[in-house]
Amino acid sequence: MRRAMAVLYLAAFIDATSVGLIIPILPTLLRRLAGGGPVVLQYGLLVAAFAAMQFLFAPVLGALSDRFGRRPILLLSLAGGTVDYLLTGFALSLWLLFAARLIGGMTAANLAVVSAMIADLTPQEERSGRYGTMNAALGVGWIAGPALGGSFGQMSPVLPFLLAAGFNGLNLLLAVFLLPEPRRPHGAVRPPVRLAQLNVFASLRWIGSLPGLAPLIALYAMLCLLAQIPGSLWVLYGQARYGWGPALVGWSFAWFGLLFALAQMLLPGPMTRSLGERRTLLIGLGLDVAACALMGIARRGWMPFAITPLFGASGVGTPALQSAMSREVGEDRQGELQGSLASLNSLSGVLGPILATLAFGATRLDMPGAVWFVAALGYAACMVSVGVRSRLERSAQTL
Repeated sequence: MRRAMAVLYLAAFIDATSVGLIIPILPTLLRRLAGGGPVVLQYGLLVAAFAAMQFLFAPVLGALSDRFGRRPILLLSLAGGTVDYLLTGFALSLWLLFAARLIGGMTAANLAVVSAMIADLTPQEERSGRYGTMNAALGVGWIAGPALGGSFGQMSPVLPFLLAAGFNGLNLLLAVFLLPEPRRPHGAVRPPVRLAQLNVFASLRWIGSLPGLAPLIALYAMLCLLAQIPGSLWVLYGQARYGWGPALVGWSFAWFGLLFALAQMLLPGPMTRSLGERRTLLIGLGLDVAACALMGIARRGWMPFAITPLFGASGVGTPALQSAMSREVGEDRQGELQGSLASLNSLSGVLGPILATLAFGATRLDMPGAVWFVAALGYAACMVSVGVRSRLERSAQTL
């Protein structure tokens, strides 16, 4: 059990490190292939192309992991990621760069399968803490990856991609030799793969059809969409408003990763046990509101570093929401649930980067902070919806 959990946490860490390696240098690579000039829209489209493939294939891989086992699907995903980073690093044209990211998106189910394996190996009452530990591993990866990517990217824009391919290859080897297939409960039968499960939209209809899960899914989808604003614009915003170079962009992500990892390691389990899932989620949303509002008025390059602790601590609500959603689904369909959640996250990754980059491109000269105020309002609306739902549930219980 302990060895399996350690390998899963390490897989999450390496996955985040690999992604973080390429983020500081991706706009530079785009400019080189596009012949210079602004690449705001191209950057949004490239991020969206990767997410579109995740949206289409994540629930498929999640359902296949329920039927054929978590381990082989995770190995397939890691192999696809290795190929993606190699092709991206050696891309000689924009179309090859987009093709490489499409391949990567098709097999990018690492976290969906890892999350399902954690659910397989963990009692319900301990899942929030272990999801928090997984998120902490992701945060540590966000420390190492961007720092390395920003530093090596100044030497050559190809080096970060070669490092990412190497880390994915290492992850693949570790999973091959050290990660066993989780044991299923005695008498459990692996469900057959139905065609409806391979249809991403049918899978989304399934998770939306469960009464207790539907409102949580709607909230999760909204949060995923809002998260695309800082996720898509941090590099472009830092370069345009503060004049950050690749190294400083990398260190800004590393700073976030450190704070996020500490928060995820120390807070979700104790907060959920003492305050409950709903209050923990509300605290996380409130921190998001404050962080985005402050980013909208930040005018100096040091200010985002001072605001980042709020972004890091705001992640305490995510494990509580993950735990609440996993409770609404049977143990034999955790993989399908996690695949569908990954698909929802990817769908927001298709729409969010395009909308965010278009909005920033239209307002960056006159109102560069406008997009951050939009995010703050969105998080505030989510807080209101959580409060209203809680009051309705208490009213129903008194009837």
